[in-house]
Amino acid sequence: MQRTITAAMFHSVAVAWLLALPLLAPAQPALTPDSPLPRLLAERKVLTNRYAAARAQRNSLFGNKPSKKDLQEVVDALQGIVDKDQQIVDALNKTTVAAQTAAQHYGTTAAQLQNTSRDDRNLTAQRLNEVENDLQNAQQREKKQLSRVQELEAELNEAQSGRLWRDGLLAGLGLLCAGLFVAWRRRA
Repeated sequence: MQRTITAAMFHSVAVAWLLALPLLAPAQPALTPDSPLPRLLAERKVLTNRYAAARAQRNSLFGNKPSKKDLQEVVDALQGIVDKDQQIVDALNKTTVAAQTAAQHYGTTAAQLQNTSRDDRNLTAQRLNEVENDLQNAQQREKKQLSRVQELEAELNEAQSGRLWRDGLLAGLGLLCAGLFVAWRRRA
């Protein structure tokens, strides 16, 4: 009976350890300096050594077989290993939960940054369109003002040429009047 319990406990410890082994692989979350895992693993190694020593003891009166006390030490060592494995699994679960929480937080932060970035891009594109529209409007106003200036210059040129023609006509009439006056004076 004692042997069946010992074998069953050994198998359960082996299964628990094999299940915990992938969690300890390099894909695990980074251990923090205050992580209990290194301490727990060292304590488990001590318990494993204690189990190996207890298993090797042969203090029976019937030859080279373990005594009841030897078997109890083996059972106690295995129970200590099972308890320590449970502590390790609990620590790994806490580490996993902390890593998942951090991943969710980072995911939320990344989503917020993406939304902010998209909003900034949209706002920048909108502002750029407004500036381009303002620039086009300013260019159209400048073209209108330039055409208006050209129209005014054309009118000024026409007025100046009309004035020149009028001034020439007045000068010609003034000379004609002066010539008639001189001719009239000579006759009289």
